[in-house]
Amino acid sequence: MRQFWVALFVVVIAFSGNAFAYMGRSTDAKMSFTETVKRVSPAVVNIYTKKVVREKVYNPFANDPFFSHFFGTESMKPMRERVERSLGSGVIVSPDGVVVTNLHVIEGANEIQVVYNDGRERSATFINADKNMDIAVLKIELEDGEYAPYVEFGNSDTIEVGDVSLAIGNPYGVGQSVSLGIVSAVGRSTNSTGPYQNFIQTDAAINPGNSGGALVDTTGRLIGVNTAIFTRTGGSQGIGFAVPANTVQSIVEQIVTTGKVQRAWLGATGQDMDSQLAETLGLDIPNGVLINEVVEGSPAEAAGLEVGDIVTAFNNKPIKNVSDLNSRLVMAKVGKKVPIVVLRSGQEQLMYLPLQSLPDRRKEDMLQIRGSHPLNNIVVEQLSPALNRELGFDINEKGVVVIKKPDVTGYFRIDLRPGDKILSINKQSIESLTDLKEALQGRPRSWRIVYQRGSRTYRVVVQ
Repeated sequence: MRQFWVALFVVVIAFSGNAFAYMGRSTDAKMSFTETVKRVSPAVVNIYTKKVVREKVYNPFANDPFFSHFFGTESMKPMRERVERSLGSGVIVSPDGVVVTNLHVIEGANEIQVVYNDGRERSATFINADKNMDIAVLKIELEDGEYAPYVEFGNSDTIEVGDVSLAIGNPYGVGQSVSLGIVSAVGRSTNSTGPYQNFIQTDAAINPGNSGGALVDTTGRLIGVNTAIFTRTGGSQGIGFAVPANTVQSIVEQIVTTGKVQRAWLGATGQDMDSQLAETLGLDIPNGVLINEVVEGSPAEAAGLEVGDIVTAFNNKPIKNVSDLNSRLVMAKVGKKVPIVVLRSGQEQLMYLPLQSLPDRRKEDMLQIRGSHPLNNIVVEQLSPALNRELGFDINEKGVVVIKKPDVTGYFRIDLRPGDKILSINKQSIESLTDLKEALQGRPRSWRIVYQRGSRTYRVVVQ
């Protein structure tokens, strides 16, 4: 037996020596993503935009009380035009030149120019965008017989933490660059506006100019569109966010085929489960969405959802939290019914949710106010589920908000801005257009107006 172990030891030493000798002789072995980058980089483009901006010119008389009283502060400020240029990145996703990028890269642009990695330039036109997801779809004006290089979509649902990811874009305008990292997390949300946040987080270096660029896996398939970074310095700190490819693909298909995004809505509000809440409700794992409110006439009501239900699955996929549920709604196709599983009083129930698009905003909910009062010429709108979504309010919130202010402001006016919610006028609560009209009928000696802007409340008195 002793001889056997001695012989085995000799064999191992000999093998190790040969292995180390081989490694010492080898000069060709290396890990590289060269082939992946070669396949993908032609389809990642630089995007340059030109936007004409009108801005006010300083006028020394604008702040003079005498002139401001008669002419208004806004009318005293002449306008001038200047050209603003910006840059970003984009990804070609079809041979006929469909490009996806971030809306904030091209928003308001008068001209859009796309530059290939090899230096060729093409003009591009804006088709439409999904404002909630910050995704815009462009179309390159190809020459006759020209086909564009493109990247195929991957399945972002199969991504796992630890997967290798490559970010390709145009940081700081230095030219196309590639950075390597891993998927740090999935289902991430940020502090930015919008309810549909289910980002892929990566530590691949993403910097200004990378917005709209590609996040790909090692096979060269698109797994996300780089959208945002978390930073305290303005540069990469290893926390970047990308919109998942499945969400992007759904947006592109809808915009290309119908010209717009039709998004299914649940018609209910809910909250994430935590350990304490799960323990109170007798659950082992704090997963799911606890329903707090159901909108009358909504798909949620039609499916039979009730306050207190816990949604644990949507369309045969488990639901961990509100962000997870919203991301499933983003990809769901309007017109179908999907199964949802809820816990009610500790018992699982299967329901079927009809996928309907959110009702459009109605013209009858809008009003341009006229009269001898501080709100003259301001355009307001009564809150509705569609407007609530756009402005980031709770889906069932009531009230009246400003959607357009007059171009000229002056004596007897207040500085209301689009998005401001009017709470009360002369102590009369405003929850509808009818309330607003009634509150403006009198001729009081002074107007006491309370309004909300973001998380702050303002009180103004106009004599």
